[in-house]
Amino acid sequence: MHGIILQTLQAFVVDTYGEDAWLAIQEEAAIEETVYVPVTVYPDGDVYEIARTAGALTEQSPRTILTQYGTWVLPALLETYNLHIDDEWDGLELIANIQQFHTSLRTRDMTTLTTPRIRSKRLDENRVQIIYDSDRKLCDVARGAIQGVAERFDEELVADERTCMHEGDDACRFDIRRTVADNAETTAEPRAGSDGDSTSGFEFESDATADASSGGTDD
Repeated sequence: MHGIILQTLQAFVVDTYGEDAWLAIQEEAAIEETVYVPVTVYPDGDVYEIARTAGALTEQSPRTILTQYGTWVLPALLETYNLHIDDEWDGLELIANIQQFHTSLRTRDMTTLTTPRIRSKRLDENRVQIIYDSDRKLCDVARGAIQGVAERFDEELVADERTCMHEGDDACRFDIRRTVADNAETTAEPRAGSDGDSTSGFEFESDATADASSGGTDD
């Protein structure tokens, strides 16, 4: 796991739950590191262990923690990698071009950088499909990031997770649609891993009920 993920995960915990929460996680979690460096690669298990321990300490599921992290980290990622983002893109266009965005990151100076295996496909003017098939199974972070995009660009987006690796599928498939003014109001069913609170501008729909599980070692 690239160090920037773990460094920002630590920053998320401190910013959201306080320094004492991070110190408690360090004490309780089965991790060896006390400081994460962005240019270093760490065991994937550190992410799952931090999410598991943070969830236990805050009485939430680990998947909720990872979803919250995905939303929290999105603005920082957009700022860090803004050179790879077209100024003319809106939120849905950014999602539609995520595959191109990740290809750009893979060709940067940091040749050891591994990015998630994500494919994107434009379905029509207001719909995009994202396919994520990493063995790490961090689709909760992707879900949170989609919410972060909706908030950052002030767009009404609905994400429907059609399949999920936590349910035994070969990949996680998100159909993301932008609502338009004359659409009827949509009711979303929160999945396990979300805290159940609807954020204005974003809705998530899924029938999945899986809780946290560990991923593998792929990117």
